[in-house]
Amino acid sequence: MSYQVLARKYRPQTFDDVVGQEIITRTLRNSVLNGRIANAYIFCGPRGVGKTSIARLLSKTLNCEKPPDKSPCNECISCREITQGNNIDVLEIDGASNNGVDEIRTLRENVKFSPSRAKFKIYIIDEVHMLSQGAFNALLKTLEEPPSHVKFMFATTEPHKVLPTIMSRCQRFDFRKIPPKMIYKRILAIARKEKVNVDEKAALLIARSADGSLRDSLVILDQMISFSGKTILPDDVMELLGMVHRDKIFGLSDAVIENDPGRAAGILDEMITGGKDPIFIVNSVIEHYRDLMILKTTGDPTFDMAFTGDELEKLKAQHAKLSLEEILYILQNLTHCLTLMKGVVFTRAPLEITLIRLTRRGSMLSLPQILARLQKMEEDGGETGEALSAGPLCPEATEQGGPEADHRQRNFGGEINDNGSQGPDLDAAKFHWKAVLNYVRNKKMSVFTFLSAAKPVEFGEDKVVIGFGKDHSFNKEALETADNRGIIEEAVNKVTGNSPRVEFTLLEFLGESARNSGDDAGKRAKAKEVINPVIERAMDVFGGHVVRDFMEDQK
Repeated sequence: MSYQVLARKYRPQTFDDVVGQEIITRTLRNSVLNGRIANAYIFCGPRGVGKTSIARLLSKTLNCEKPPDKSPCNECISCREITQGNNIDVLEIDGASNNGVDEIRTLRENVKFSPSRAKFKIYIIDEVHMLSQGAFNALLKTLEEPPSHVKFMFATTEPHKVLPTIMSRCQRFDFRKIPPKMIYKRILAIARKEKVNVDEKAALLIARSADGSLRDSLVILDQMISFSGKTILPDDVMELLGMVHRDKIFGLSDAVIENDPGRAAGILDEMITGGKDPIFIVNSVIEHYRDLMILKTTGDPTFDMAFTGDELEKLKAQHAKLSLEEILYILQNLTHCLTLMKGVVFTRAPLEITLIRLTRRGSMLSLPQILARLQKMEEDGGETGEALSAGPLCPEATEQGGPEADHRQRNFGGEINDNGSQGPDLDAAKFHWKAVLNYVRNKKMSVFTFLSAAKPVEFGEDKVVIGFGKDHSFNKEALETADNRGIIEEAVNKVTGNSPRVEFTLLEFLGESARNSGDDAGKRAKAKEVINPVIERAMDVFGGHVVRDFMEDQK
């Protein structure tokens, strides 16, 4: 007798043999038991999950010669013929090769005839989505009102390609991918029946590589038996399938967790030198961190995962060292890396860059930490570390000699008065100026807008002089009203504890400085004096400058 592959040899013969589709088998069993049989069924789902097998089981159950039960007997003539595929009343049609209108017209003519021996004439059409639109239309009427002795069963991997008018005439069942742990158990059970010794890790590797398809896993098992004989080890599976060793993935993950770029680069080089595809490596690492994410989120190591005992212990140890935010950050970078790799020829470089970045994540602040620091800055009045620079605002004033530069220092630097004596220390003014601006901004936005263009020229206990550039005379006039001046005096009092008189003046050089600061550094220096400290910190970190203040446009 010719050899029969495992996928056919161990095809489900009863509903109890079906793996991972309990809801569907329960529904079909009850419909048979209660006599509520639909005219047509459509089974949707990925390959190798039992669509055609369940169609055959339902056909056997309906035509079984024994009294109606929840499963076929597999002993009567009808059951045996359907199992062997030679029952003339149960016809399996390939939709891909019989997709024309003529084939469907022939089918439509044949449904009129009663079954030869069975109770029902059953048409099983696999890959039904391959039928042409004309073929679908030719089937509509027959599908809606078939003879009482005819049942239709369709199977498809792409239900979105089936006409809605066809779908609406069928009972739809959606098959899911089979979880790896169920495939793993099935592989071990079949291996015992075949008297093959399969290592647990090897069975796990086969189950994972099958991607939810039990048929694919049995095909791989068949291939492994031919490759390794009666003993199948993990190394054999990885060698045959070109897989990445799980220990390497754990080692690479440890290097990322411990922020060790050298070790990560070394492990990656070993895998690539050993012939592993970088894209396959990334997918394996993504799958590993996905397991960490599920374990971190659910706390249940049995949730949709299959591991040996030592693998589970390693996974728990790694998951304890990472926060959920870190795991999500790593996954985000790896998935982005995978996208980049698909667009380049030298796929190794994006992977190396990503791994090095991930091993340096310890030097980066998390988003909650950044927000907490920015919030503290705002609560402290925007002061973080060193206050505003004690030097003059305009850099040309320090680089150029002569009377003009000296004049600018006398007027704005606060170091030398016109008579040559030491004047008021403007460090205090610069230290408190942001706090004054913040207070005014919260008090009255229009006053803050006008005041943002100014700088403190003199900041004493009895008098505060605020200078405007020549091109901001309108701002000066607006603030000289009693109400606006009062708000500024109130702000100075709250910040310093003093009650000085506030005066305003126009300064020639201040306007020039603002106009001449065309470079990015000048723009940032000017903008930093007048904006929210949170935005100021962002400009320092990212090297930007304010182009337009939309909040001010709305005032």
